[in-house]
Amino acid sequence: MRQTTHSSIRVTNIPMKHIPLNEIYDYNSEDERSFEYEDRQNRFMVDTPGCQIPIAMIRYDKNLPKNELSCGKRAVFVKKHDDHHVRIRIKAKTMKLYLKKTAKFYCCYRFIKRSTRKGHEHTDIQYTHCQVIQDGETFKLITDFINVLCYEYDSKNTTIVVYSDVYAFAKKMDTQEVKNTRDKTKYNVLMIGMDSMSLSRVSQTMPRTVGFFKDNFWLGFRGYHKVEDNTFPNVMAAYTGKNYSTISKMCSEKMDDCNDLIIWSRFKKSGYVTAYGEDCLYLPDTFKRNYAFRQPPTDHYLRTFFLHGEIVYYKRNASVVCTEYAPSGKHLLDFAVDFASTYRRSSFFGVFWMNSYSHDSKHNSQNADRMFENFFNQLTYTGVLENTFIIFFSDHGIRFGKYRLQGESYYEERMPALFMWVPTRFKGQQLELYRSSVMNQFKLLTPFDLYNTLVAIHGISNSIQNYTEEFSEDCQKCGSIFDIVSVNRTCDDVGIHMKWCSCHRLYPLEVHDTEGIKSVLYVVSHIKSMVQNTKTKPCWYCHNLSLKTIVRIHFYYNRLNLYYVVAFSMHPGGIHFEATVSRKGTTMELVGPVSVIEAYKGNGDCTLNVNDRYHCVCTKKNKC
Repeated sequence: MRQTTHSSIRVTNIPMKHIPLNEIYDYNSEDERSFEYEDRQNRFMVDTPGCQIPIAMIRYDKNLPKNELSCGKRAVFVKKHDDHHVRIRIKAKTMKLYLKKTAKFYCCYRFIKRSTRKGHEHTDIQYTHCQVIQDGETFKLITDFINVLCYEYDSKNTTIVVYSDVYAFAKKMDTQEVKNTRDKTKYNVLMIGMDSMSLSRVSQTMPRTVGFFKDNFWLGFRGYHKVEDNTFPNVMAAYTGKNYSTISKMCSEKMDDCNDLIIWSRFKKSGYVTAYGEDCLYLPDTFKRNYAFRQPPTDHYLRTFFLHGEIVYYKRNASVVCTEYAPSGKHLLDFAVDFASTYRRSSFFGVFWMNSYSHDSKHNSQNADRMFENFFNQLTYTGVLENTFIIFFSDHGIRFGKYRLQGESYYEERMPALFMWVPTRFKGQQLELYRSSVMNQFKLLTPFDLYNTLVAIHGISNSIQNYTEEFSEDCQKCGSIFDIVSVNRTCDDVGIHMKWCSCHRLYPLEVHDTEGIKSVLYVVSHIKSMVQNTKTKPCWYCHNLSLKTIVRIHFYYNRLNLYYVVAFSMHPGGIHFEATVSRKGTTMELVGPVSVIEAYKGNGDCTLNVNDRYHCVCTKKNKC
């Protein structure tokens, strides 16, 4: 292969590693019900005539130091006494750790509520009057969320707050508001989402959780594939069956009017109690900016709880997100268990989305492993598994950070995790549908298929004969996981843009390759044009960027075109980009958007359009 040397360009060459599946899953069962089953002659995540996705996965750090961070020592515990009451326990010995001058203290409790201030209902909170309480006393739940304050006082009755903690419980709705729909055909749904978790990342960093799935015969879908870049369009495809173009036209600045499109509203109209919760609100959470709910979208809504305040603690390579004296993620999962247990004799649909342990490479998902294992065990003991679908899923893999410099990350980013518990009762009553879902573990699937699956569960639960008519309109060739997926299915069939499609093998090139560098320079020229056209605040401009380092070059091809996948950095700022370029003869064309593959550092805060900040290095004009 002809090579040229570009002395002004520093290049690095990171080889791609193809890892056998048995190094990811240390399990050799040939039982088709287990997600480790594979064709021994081929080593692909998906191996069908329509789609072949090779096993090329990042090796995540397994020897990271244990997380020494904690949210502090809890001195006050609140537990559910019955569906309507809770009991408080105050550990006086632990409380002494927080007292500053005397040994005298008292505690009170108050409830956290949404703000009633017009225009601030979704951003502010209010508190009820604080009621003094003693150790061992019970009190009635007024709202889902409780704040306990403890005061130290002296002989002059001067008081100071020395302890504050919060607790979340599902306050059971009045029986007249909830139809008792427990029967032999009704199925509940509990969806547990975890941000930025590919199948490989879950398997490597959360082995205890994956072990629980394997031991209990959960389904694991190796071909679950994202359809868009980031969280919102991927989860909205699963929640509504609609693509981002449709959602942006219908729901921007009016998300409350779009709530009926979301699958939980369909279940609510059928008598189900609904819940939605998401932690780590300091991040750009799922329903944000133009897509923020001003009113609670579900019966139980945890945003109010986390608005009380979250704090992030960092130490070395570890971090923990705390809401008072417990991790935000634990609060979220504890509420999910309580929600399922509280409505176990009714019908429920809940979605709980966790950002705090996995949003990027600084959030170590291995620190959540035991917590999730305990969570799924707790669900088992509630007795809901007989008639409840539990779906553990993600939106995409890691999109930025050090791991994205590796070639394997091309696949990792595009293939989020999807595991599903199929309830015992369903396996007995709908055996053929269950068999189809088992076979689909090795097929190309998308969030649109997940949406259709939720529609199917609702239809079966409510004896709706023609429920398939309610399947996704934006993906006509998609079906539910209970329908056998065609082996000829392609990305184009199921709404996956060529930019995101991973149904091909990448072939590595030397970073000095002449033709590969032409593709890099083509993308660089495109980025420079974007920089020149970016509008900024007064007295600021975007600095001209130039190529700094070529990180990797790969190519793939089909019957029509040759494609280059390139990653490189530009300076100043050291911003890393990834792009796909189509080559047909001498003609080059960018495939989809250019991706920024590193965390935003604040360099582009001067831009007027928030989407322009990723390629802008803001520079202040002289004498301005």
